[in-house]
Amino acid sequence: MKNNKNILLSGFNKKELSDFKKKFKNLTFFEYENFKNSKIIFSAFVSKDRKSFETFYNNDYQKIKSHLSWLHVSASGIDNYPKILKKTKFTLTNSKIIQGPEVADHVFALLLSLTRNLNLTIKFGHKVKFLKRPIELKDKKILIIGFGGIGRCVSERAKGFGMNISALNLNPCKVPNYVKKLYSFKQYKKALSDKDVVIYSVPLTKKTKKMYNSKVSKYFKKGAILINVSRGEVVCEKTLYKNLKNNYLSGAGLDVFAKNNKINKKSKFNKLKNFVFTPHIASISDNFIIRNDKLIKDNLKNFSKNKKLKNVITKKNLI
Repeated sequence: MKNNKNILLSGFNKKELSDFKKKFKNLTFFEYENFKNSKIIFSAFVSKDRKSFETFYNNDYQKIKSHLSWLHVSASGIDNYPKILKKTKFTLTNSKIIQGPEVADHVFALLLSLTRNLNLTIKFGHKVKFLKRPIELKDKKILIIGFGGIGRCVSERAKGFGMNISALNLNPCKVPNYVKKLYSFKQYKKALSDKDVVIYSVPLTKKTKKMYNSKVSKYFKKGAILINVSRGEVVCEKTLYKNLKNNYLSGAGLDVFAKNNKINKKSKFNKLKNFVFTPHIASISDNFIIRNDKLIKDNLKNFSKNKKLKNVITKKNLI
């Protein structure tokens, strides 16, 4: 990393900027909000939230990208920003891992709304007739696809419910001893065969795009529940609708949808009794800001001392 470390910040208030200046004497900070085609060479750009990053990305990213050593995006998914994935040499970090607790909570909110028939009572009233009795999660087999920060937190909660836990990860990784089996990507179809619940918590990559499709769906256990909290494009919605309509899947809970994470009121999905959708709100929580601030401070400290940054993203496999 370069010796002259000018840091361009976006989304931070005056107090935060003042604290950074006091704490990191060997870094020089500038506010993006006051950035006017400056000739200053910046070593890093750090955003506090997605909105502030997108303003920079859409207006000034191209102007300073060639000199950057580090770019931080305060969001877990970066597939919406293709420019930062092509022919760039800087180190890229994001908010993966630290969003694990709230997204894992949301996974079980979606799952329990299906297993306890809450989706029916909320949508159709307390007199609605259940098509099936509520089911218990204890001893049910769950497969967590993507064992990063979110997947690990999902496994912790699944353990509390007494579930039989397996995981599948795109790359080799360590799993807690309560995870019964870790599958490789090549074992994907085999891993699905006897699972009662399948969770998708993977980044959107060339390998994971439409990871749930017509061919793969045949390997799902009849009556399984699918939960997707990653990216809408991970699930083929045409296949999903078909398998919910014919009840091959017992249910599905999605926090993401391929088209702007929105479902039209007239959507055929809304007529399904075994489908639950939330508009991409899984990553919102009261404590996320605390973890986000700590991550940024830790990485500013590491950057100032030429140490390895946290939450580094490997760009080559991403779309």
